[in-house]
Amino acid sequence: MTFDSPASTLFPDKLSLEIPLSSQTRELPSFSTSGANWQARLNQMCLDAFLPWLREEQVQSARVWTSQAALPSFWEFVNGTAIACEGIRLVLIPTTAIDLEELRVPQEWLDIPTWVADYYVAVQVNPNGGWVTICGYTTHRQLKTKGVYDAGDRTYCLDENDLIQDINVLWIARELC
Repeated sequence: MTFDSPASTLFPDKLSLEIPLSSQTRELPSFSTSGANWQARLNQMCLDAFLPWLREEQVQSARVWTSQAALPSFWEFVNGTAIACEGIRLVLIPTTAIDLEELRVPQEWLDIPTWVADYYVAVQVNPNGGWVTICGYTTHRQLKTKGVYDAGDRTYCLDENDLIQDINVLWIARELC
């Protein structure tokens, strides 16, 4: 699952996962714009790399919050994928930004009560390199209190320095609490 990517050399404390080849070549439904199509592709690659790792290493019963079939209808309008696992919800927020300066979470994931997650995970996706890197995570509370709402693109923004960098801390804290 994990492997040595250029990102793991630059950031040895961050988790890097390989994007399965099947994910890189998978056909997705048509979307209304090329931008929505690209965002859906990033979301699918992110999910295909992260979910198997999560099931193998942490929570065997982890699953997509909605059905797999419903994901394209979400991705047409909103970036991110929610995962349900043992009473908590994570939302993966993929980006292709090389230098992740902030986590930008679409407003829907924080303000629609049935969509709210416990944790939001920043994921850097390198489609050409075939890998994703988990850049860190934060909580709903921290995003709502420390995050800055950008009305221009309807996102909550949190500085990279406010993210918990090591995803393993999430699992350790859950075990202890």
